[in-house]
Parts: sequence; C-alpha cells; structure tokens
Amino acid sequence: MALLPYSQIGENLYADTSGKQFNITNGNRSYVQSPYDAMTNKLNSLYDNQKNSQLTQLKAQRERAISGYNKQKTELKPVYQNQRNQADVVNAQNVTRLRELMAAQGINTSGENLTTQASMASARQSALGEITGQENQAMGEIDRQIANENDPSRDQAIIDSIETERSSRLAEAYNQYQQQILQQQQAWKAEQFQKEQFEWQKQMEQQQLALSRQRAATTSTRQAKVEKKTKGISYADGLAYWSDQADNIRKQGAIRVEKALRSDSAQLQALQDQGYDIEGVIDALYSVASNGRFENQTAYKKYYETLTKDSY
Repeated sequence: MALLPYSQIGENLYADTSGKQFNITNGNRSYVQSPYDAMTNKLNSLYDNQKNSQLTQLKAQRERAISGYNKQKTELKPVYQNQRNQADVVNAQNVTRLRELMAAQGINTSGENLTTQASMASARQSALGEITGQENQAMGEIDRQIANENDPSRDQAIIDSIETERSSRLAEAYNQYQQQILQQQQAWKAEQFQKEQFEWQKQMEQQQLALSRQRAATTSTRQAKVEKKTKGISYADGLAYWSDQADNIRKQGAIRVEKALRSDSAQLQALQDQGYDIEGVIDALYSVASNGRFENQTAYKKYYETLTKDSY
C-alpha cells in the first residue's frame, strides 16, 4: 500500500515517502530523526566498515605477495648471471684446450682452426642465449603473477558484493519502515476517533444532565402540562437549541446525531416535557448541519440520496 506524499502519524508528527519525519510549525517543517534514518545510518556504517576492512586486507595481501615476487626476481638475477659466467668459463676452457691441441698438431693458422673457433663462439652464444631465455621466462612468469595481484577486478568484486548486500538490506529496512508507518498512522487515527467519541459522549451527557435538571425544576413548579408549542415555534427554538453544538454536529454528521438523540429516551422525554416538538427539533438539527441550506430533514436526506445515486 503506497503512502501519500506525507502522512500524519502523531501529534504534530508527519512522515514522508523518503523515510523522513518532521513537525510543522507555522507552516514550516522541522525534521527529526526517524527510525528509518537510524537504521540506514547503522547499515551504511556496517557495510562501509566491511568494505574498508576487506579492501585493506586485500591491499595487505597484495603488497606481501608482490614483495615476495620482487624478492624472487632479485634472487634469480645472480643465479642466471652465475650460469652465464659458468658458461663463459667452460667456453674459455674449451678454447684453451682447443688451441693447445691444434698447436701440438701445427694447425693454428689453418682454415680448420678458424672454423673450429667460430663454431665454439657460436656454441657460447647459444648457451648464453638459452640461459637468458630461461631467465626471461622466469621473470615473465613472476611479472604475470604480480599483474594478477594488481588486477583491479579483485577490488571491484569486493565492492560489488558488499554494495549488492547493502542495497538489499536497505530495501528490506524501507519496506519494514513503511509497514510501521502505516500501523502508526492507523493507530493515530483510531486514537483521534476515540477522543472525538469521548468528547461527543461527554457533551451528550452534559446536555442530558442539564435537561434533567431543567425538567426537575419546571416539574416542581408546574401544576399542569405545558401546552405543546406549535411546529413553527419549536423549529425556531430548535435552531437555538442546536446552535451551540454546530461544530460538533458538522463533524459527527446530522444523521449520526439524530440516531443518538432518538435512542436517548431520557433526553427525548425532557424535550417533550419542556414543550418541544421533537420533529421540529430534528428539522432544526438538519438545518444547522447544512448551514441553513435545508430547512428540514426531508429536504436534506432527499439531496443526500440524489448524490448517492449520482455517484453510482
């Protein structure tokens, strides 16, 4: 059930559809913290802390991992340099032995010597190239792992997960708040209705008491029944009788007031004892309820029935 732009939920307390609550003084709104405000603040604080905590943990893990990978790179560089140095040592030893062998055979300046030396130089470059290739591969694998650690999608996955849960909880909190507001609004209306009923009953009791006292006073001094007034005079007196209750009559409705009067035998008897014509008093009641637009009950109800038929 949707709320109106704002609803009254207490004595000068209103709630709007955004979850805000406020008072109205001289036409100006003064906002107060609503239960929904308190809940959203609590939920946002909770999920902000979760997000910051998990992102901080991820950052720390990333920094530790990258530090370890950089350490591996630092440690690997001398290993491959040593392998290159060892390859040079082996190559130098092979060149020396070759020269000694060829010198013993007297072929130092021959084409065969040059070919052999070129072949050994090529073997050295090949060995060094292989070592460098292994080093590059190892370093590349470490760099790939570092890139994986720096992947921003890991941060975004944490943020998305927390924000999705936050949105769900906030929506749930808002729905619960709407239900609370509707219940509070209904309770407020019921309380106001009870107050109006109480005031109406109080007025009726006061009227009955006043009439009873008046009847007792007139009965003790009257020796004969007062001649019943004419309908015209009773109507005028009826207007005077109901005038002090005009606001309450318009609030309660003439039909409702009439039913209450007709069901109150003591009050009816008191009016009759004073010489009132009951139907004249009832006509006056409907005239007061309509601000004089209708002079009697029949005209009032006829107009009301016409409106009812037209609404269908």
